[in-house]
This record gives sequence, C-alpha cells and structure tokens, in this order.
Amino acid sequence: MITRNAMFMINLAIISFLSIVIYQTIDLICWNDMARSFLEKIKYVPTIPWQVPVFSLILLLLLFISVIIRERLVKERRSLLYLFCISDLFISIAIMYFLNISYKGILLLAIVNIIIYIDEIRHKYLFLIGSILVYMLFDYDIFSIKMRLFSINDYIQYYTSSQRFYIFGIRNFLFSLNDMLFIVFMIFMIQSQIDENTKIKELYRKLYQTAEEIKVVNIQLENYSKKSEEMAKTKERNRLAREIHDTIGHTLTSMATGLQACRALLSRDLEQTKVQLDKITDLAQKGLLDVRRSVNELRPDMLERFSLIPAIQKLAEDINDCTNTKVILSIKGAIYRLNADEEETVYRIVQEGITNAVGHGKATEIGVELCFETDSLRLKVSDNGIGTAKIEEGFGLKHIKERVAMLAGWAEFDGGEFGGFTIRAQIPIRGRMEI
Repeated sequence: MITRNAMFMINLAIISFLSIVIYQTIDLICWNDMARSFLEKIKYVPTIPWQVPVFSLILLLLLFISVIIRERLVKERRSLLYLFCISDLFISIAIMYFLNISYKGILLLAIVNIIIYIDEIRHKYLFLIGSILVYMLFDYDIFSIKMRLFSINDYIQYYTSSQRFYIFGIRNFLFSLNDMLFIVFMIFMIQSQIDENTKIKELYRKLYQTAEEIKVVNIQLENYSKKSEEMAKTKERNRLAREIHDTIGHTLTSMATGLQACRALLSRDLEQTKVQLDKITDLAQKGLLDVRRSVNELRPDMLERFSLIPAIQKLAEDINDCTNTKVILSIKGAIYRLNADEEETVYRIVQEGITNAVGHGKATEIGVELCFETDSLRLKVSDNGIGTAKIEEGFGLKHIKERVAMLAGWAEFDGGEFGGFTIRAQIPIRGRMEI
C-alpha cells in the first residue's frame, strides 16, 4: 500500500510537470511572437493548454477517490471491484489522451490496483492481460499515424539546449522513478506470495505429520479398545466365576458336612436326623436363591437383606445349625457401614474362609474377627483344622487376593505350623458411614 501511494504521488508530479511544460511553452511562444512560425511547423492544432492540467489532474483525483471507496465500502463485493478496475483503465486512457499519449506510466497504477483488489486468479489474469495489451498498444508512434496528436518533444524544442537538458532529465527521472516503484511493488508482491506459499507448505507438512500421528494414535486407541474390551470380558468372567464359586462352594460344603452329620445320627436319633435334614433343605433352598442372585446381580443375597455384620452372623448361624462346626464371631472397635464393594469383599472372605475350614480343614471351630479402625478394617478368619505345610492357592484364595487388591488392600494366608489355617486381610475404607 505504501508503494502504491508513492506511485500516486509520482504520477501527480509527472502530470503536473508535463502540464506545466505544455502550458509554459504556449505562453513562451506567445510572448516571443513565435506563434506564426509555430503554427506553420505543426501538423495539428494542440489541445487547449489550460485543459491539459485541469482535466488530467481531475481524472487522477477521481482515480484516487475510487481507491478510497474500494477500501472502505466495496472491498468484499467482487462485482463492484471488477467495475472499479475497468474504470481505472478508462480513466488512465483518458489521462493519456489529454497528455497526447506522451506518458503511459499511469497504466502501471491501474495494474497495481488489479493485483491488489482482484483475488480470483482467473479474473486477475484476464484483467492483467488486458492491461498489458493496452500498455503495449497505446504508444505515440502508433496512434499519431491515425490520430491528431502533438508530441511533448515538439513543445520542448522551443527551449534552449540547457533548458531542454533539465526538462528531459526531470522527465526521464520521474518516468524511471515510477517504473522503479512499480518494480519494487511487484518484488514485494512476489516475495509475499513466496512467503505465503512457504507457510502453506509448512502448514501442509505439519498437517500431514499430524494426520500421520493421528493415524498412529487411532491404531493405538483401537488396539487399546480391543485390549480393554478383552480385559473387561476376562474381569467379568473371573468375577462371575468367583461369585458362583463362593456361593455354590459354600452351600455345597455346608450341605455335605450336614449330610455327614445326618448319616452319623441316622442310626441313633431319627427325629434329630429329620430336624437336621430340614435345616439342610432350608440351606439348599437359600443356596439356590443365592446362585440365582449371583447370576443376575452378582451381589450376595445375604447382603441385599442385611448389612455386613448381620449377614456374617446369619452365615455363622447356618454353619452352627447345619454342621458340627462352631463359628465364633468377634467384633472390635466402633462398627460403621462400609461401601457396597467393601462389604461384599469382607463377606466373601469370611464365606471362603468358613467353606475351606469346613470342607478342606475338617475344622470343628472357626474364629472370625473383625477389627474396625479409623480408616481401615482388619479381618482374620482362623480355624483348628488340619492345616497345610505348603499353601496352594486355588480358585477361592486367588480371588480373595484379587478382590482385596482391587480395594488397594492386602491379604495373606498362614497354613499353621501345628495345624489350622488363617486368613488375614486389611482393607482401607474410602469413606465411613455411621450406622
């Protein structure tokens, strides 16, 4: 924009200079009584001197005003921009006409406006080709053959040699300065286009790189999604297996132990055997409901009906009633309600410990100890069974560790040096709920 404004100033200087030369030459001829000889030498009568500066400068001002209108009002309206660019060409041709086509650098200003205001490439090229053709064709030597034109050189011949030297020098300097400013403008435009293309290429490179990275991330996310899905399936299968194992294992173990007791009572006390069988039947029905519940909701039915402590007490009562094994429950500390997953984990540990003690350890006495602390719950399930020197963690013991680990706790097992088996666990409590 600075270059174009400079070109406006230079063209103003050139038109003013040529108008002064023409007007001053006519004045010089009249003052020196050379009008007769002047008219005898020329082929055509020149333009009235005062019309040259007046109309040329008015047209140049009109060109400048059209640029201001474009900047402020119609920069976004293409059709009007095209009309203004066409008017620039006609105004430039009109200025050239009043200067007898002795100067055509004004067309460079019209070309600058085309480059600045027309964005659509195809239309820009059409306007530029038209402007260049006008610049090439509008030449004094061509038009003077058919048109009545008076050369500026004919005016300058009426000055002395030293005056002609200065006039030609100033004229050529102003013409060259206008051409140089146009070249500078084109250099800036080309450099701007090169910079823009470089930025576009860099942006394209970054976009391409980002697209490749996104592809990699998408593949990784897809793989992660598949792995997560598989892990979820595996986790759910393990959980379902653990729930069914805890439920069915506890129920069947209790029933098997109770039936063994019935077998021993059958020959001695038939009525007591019937009572025992009724209790086993009741336990089997409860176990069946628990299995159905495990499949449907995967939460112990006992915990659905009771809170943790009553549920464990009911579990102990069932064992005490149906088997010869005695379960002793001990609770320490201020009792408070746990979260659902915490209660379920504690219940399953107690259930697994009792089941193993009765079924594998042949225990006659089982101790269950719950110790409520400020931010954790310590749990201990111990029996007086046969114990084991080498602990082999089966399905139940593995899932005890898994359950506790999911709650950020720990669990350990002790086979007992002189018999018996102990399960110890500690679970951090996320939030205490007072009962």
